[in-house]
Amino acid sequence: MKLLLCTKNDLFGAVILNYLLPELRGHEIRVLLSDKARSGEDTIPELRAEKFLEREYPLDHFFASLDREATTGQWLTFNALAATFGVPIQREYAINGRESTLRLTTWAPDLILSARFSLIFKPHILALARRGAYNVHPGVLPGYAGVMAPLRAVWNGEARLGCTVHVLDQGIDTGPVYSISHLSATPGRAVQSYIPDLYRLGIDSLLELVKSIERGHRPAVVPQDTSAFRYFRPPTAEEYRAGRAKNIPLFDLDDYSKILRQFLPAHAANETRHRTDRSNLESLLSQHLKQGTAPL
Repeated sequence: MKLLLCTKNDLFGAVILNYLLPELRGHEIRVLLSDKARSGEDTIPELRAEKFLEREYPLDHFFASLDREATTGQWLTFNALAATFGVPIQREYAINGRESTLRLTTWAPDLILSARFSLIFKPHILALARRGAYNVHPGVLPGYAGVMAPLRAVWNGEARLGCTVHVLDQGIDTGPVYSISHLSATPGRAVQSYIPDLYRLGIDSLLELVKSIERGHRPAVVPQDTSAFRYFRPPTAEEYRAGRAKNIPLFDLDDYSKILRQFLPAHAANETRHRTDRSNLESLLSQHLKQGTAPL
């Protein structure tokens, strides 16, 4: 089948593709990466830190250095993924625009699979996928629609977090649900540390969905309970201030370092491994938050 994979141009977008691409060999695949920014990420300290850890450091420095050195680990950078799997990976800024519409109409994907894409598909794009369009959302629907669902769930004291695979429709996180997978919340665990595990749950379910469609089955989906639907926007500065009082860590640099090291070869030189050391990351993040940029 022709599969259009849509994700974000950030650290966790790369993790998602490392989950997906090895399991989708044999399909004709194209990948689109969004660069959509969040409001407040240049002014709210928590969002500035998130931007640095998820986009600026991995993309501009860590991945760039690995690509220059032509080194790979268990996980691959975007460039290494494209080369290893023979898959075109390109940035997408206007998924519903004329150029993208023409390109996708000509290619005619069978399935659109989205995870962390951030851009909203209009009906004319969704209609191009003759066998459906599905999204992996890192929250339990219908109660945690919108952005930063794991953060909202942890702030709300949920005992379990979840990841939903649902049909893409003209709304935002409103389509019928294919599956919801859960993991237990752990007291003291940083919010960011849940993200790879949540997407792993959703991607596993998404891969089963693809296999089912490939066998000619029509996936069973359930409409969402609209009375329970809650849509969350990015937290405001005031909400982050209230969140600090809960003493819930947003980031854990030890866990973050472990994620980065999945991209390193086992024989990585000390200089290369230093880029993932907690002390180095802590120093860079601190300087970034104080000065607005980090001397990388």
